[in-house]
Amino acid sequence: MKHLIGIDLGTTAAKCAIYGDDGTCLADAQEEMKILYPRSGEAEQDARDFYTVACRLIRSCLASSGIDGKSIAGIAIDSQMGGIMSIDNNFRPVTYYDTPLDSRSAAENRFMHEHHGDLILRKNGSFSTFGNKILYWKKKNEWKDIHAFIQPSAYVAGMLAGLSGTQAYMDETFICFSGLADLEKSSWSEELCRALEVDGAKLPRILKSTDIIGATTSAAHRDTGLPEGIPIAAGCGDQTAGFVGAGILDTGQIVDVSGTACILGVCVDAFRCDAQHKTLACVKSAVGDRYYLISVVLGGRTHNWFIEEFCAEEAERIRHGGGDVYRELDEKAARIAPGSDGLISINYLQGRFFPPDPSVRGLFIGHTWTHTRPHFYRAILESIAYDHYLTREIIRELLPPTALHAVTAIGSGAQSELWMQIKADVLQASYQSLERSDLSTLGSALLAGFSIGIFSRPEEVTRRFVKPKKRIDPRPGADLPYRKNIEIYGELFRALKEVYRKMAS
Repeated sequence: MKHLIGIDLGTTAAKCAIYGDDGTCLADAQEEMKILYPRSGEAEQDARDFYTVACRLIRSCLASSGIDGKSIAGIAIDSQMGGIMSIDNNFRPVTYYDTPLDSRSAAENRFMHEHHGDLILRKNGSFSTFGNKILYWKKKNEWKDIHAFIQPSAYVAGMLAGLSGTQAYMDETFICFSGLADLEKSSWSEELCRALEVDGAKLPRILKSTDIIGATTSAAHRDTGLPEGIPIAAGCGDQTAGFVGAGILDTGQIVDVSGTACILGVCVDAFRCDAQHKTLACVKSAVGDRYYLISVVLGGRTHNWFIEEFCAEEAERIRHGGGDVYRELDEKAARIAPGSDGLISINYLQGRFFPPDPSVRGLFIGHTWTHTRPHFYRAILESIAYDHYLTREIIRELLPPTALHAVTAIGSGAQSELWMQIKADVLQASYQSLERSDLSTLGSALLAGFSIGIFSRPEEVTRRFVKPKKRIDPRPGADLPYRKNIEIYGELFRALKEVYRKMAS
């Protein structure tokens, strides 16, 4: 049997897993990723951590699996998608990883989209989440030392393969968020680089996710215990890896991701641009020629924030007793009437990606003295469903002839039956969870397998490896109590636009 390694460098945690060529997970390991918050609105990660953590996880998996490292046939890595890091000519990090949670480039974000927003959207299929960060670093002393801007997945892969700065790359799944690309042509846009005065020499070559970028070196052997010469695929963004792992590869398939980022997306057969609503991003698939239309809310981060800040004592008591804090809060929230008795939440605590507005902040509105903590918790869950409803309506406009499938639910939030039922009721669509939860590491391992020819038919392979678990159907008429809140939720962003700007200034 040949074995494959998939590594997932997520926002809050890094994971590694070793798989057999039959899809069996033989070993896995996980480690928390440190995010520093120097001041309000600032967030950063030490770029070097991605490599050191990945090396520890690989060693751990090799040790626990008991397999001979010589049976490892390929490696692929995915990483979080919204930020950017940089390297010098020797492939050493110059800047920290500038995460999408950081808002220091808010002025650059506004400049890009107010002056060139339509062109950015038309070329990239999305507004920028990290091109504005490149403009921010252009004003800093570090700029002169930067050879190329890359993603954490490419940094770890490049370190394992001993790449130089001139061999730096970015795979196709990331470039839509640059604000500097031509996604259909899979190239950097000379027009946008010229308009934004970005030196194209600091942008790396663009590769397909399944391209082989090199093989493990003697230094990688020293750091990980892996043999030399193992092929390494270019890798991809963490969300697209999860889509591959979940088998979201056919036109019309809808996926709901409930993680740090909460995403509703659909697989489409060609490049699409949401020019009217400016809410959906078009992302290249990691395999094949398809794309995804997605909306993004950092709702899972808000979910965790609420528990950490307002339920800390209760959460500690539940964990100490061996319970699950999310399950217990779900049970309490389930006793609250749909619509949370008029309470509505906005979960964009540090800016809105699409349409881009870095000034947006969190909000609870409609609460009275009768509202309790479970009301607020339920309102957070419901607001994601409202956002997804508005997204689904835009998808229907853009793809009127396409038959939309039941929603495949992935991410940690897919374990919440309450949340899945709320979403199913609001959207009046069936939700289907999966037996596996290791979808990003599995997706990366599959990429490694595709890149070296172990697997050839992506749809067939994922159907073999991933099976459905639980289906939750909508209750007829259960969307009625939510309709007023959905309408108000959409209106709040327009009504508060200038208020948010005043607060930000």
